[in-house]
Amino acid sequence: MYKIALITGTSSGLGETIAKHLLANDWVVIGVSRGKSTIIHSCYTHFRVDISDSDSVKNLFTNLNSFKFDLLINNSAVFEYQSFIDTATQTIDKIIDINLKGSIYVTKNALHLMNKNSRIIFINSVAGLEELENQSIYCASKYGLTAFAGVLGKELRGESIKVTSIHPGGINTPMWDSNKDFHTDLTKLIDPQQIADMITFICNSQQNIEYKTIKIFPDIEWHN
Repeated sequence: MYKIALITGTSSGLGETIAKHLLANDWVVIGVSRGKSTIIHSCYTHFRVDISDSDSVKNLFTNLNSFKFDLLINNSAVFEYQSFIDTATQTIDKIIDINLKGSIYVTKNALHLMNKNSRIIFINSVAGLEELENQSIYCASKYGLTAFAGVLGKELRGESIKVTSIHPGGINTPMWDSNKDFHTDLTKLIDPQQIADMITFICNSQQNIEYKTIKIFPDIEWHN
């Protein structure tokens, strides 16, 4: 019997890699992002949705009401490297609305469509566990997501739904490459496929196993 995953942020980068990986392992994948997807597969369906808009998210799940999901991956995120004093109000709103509120909206609407023994995975960041200079709003959004996921996991213990937060350091994706403030050899960063493999490992684990918080970063970085 095939399993169904819903993944946000599948138009590029890590979300696209995870979607292709699951499709290659016989999953049915529903992808969600603001942009178009290049994935062409008989078991893939893409929806263009701005997850920061609660009404748009609600309409999405009205269309998905016939599905039952075995996996929800909240992956969508935006990033800015900037001192707080120089951060515009519009940037603050964008980061909080997409990284934090967007994931909350998606999870809120998806919960009633989650199968028993399903999993919810948040692609968080080391910024959700650390205090990183020039990333104050990004850290705020990811710290909030850490707290939300932690409480959600407690509340769902009786519902046979497991919640995991993955906190990666630098990943070799277009989001990192586009931030010229980080001058490093991209090949030394985490390969997105490594995160996809980790997700498969989690999903293949026995349901009595909890993976609450996973922190992973390349050895060119160091985090406490």
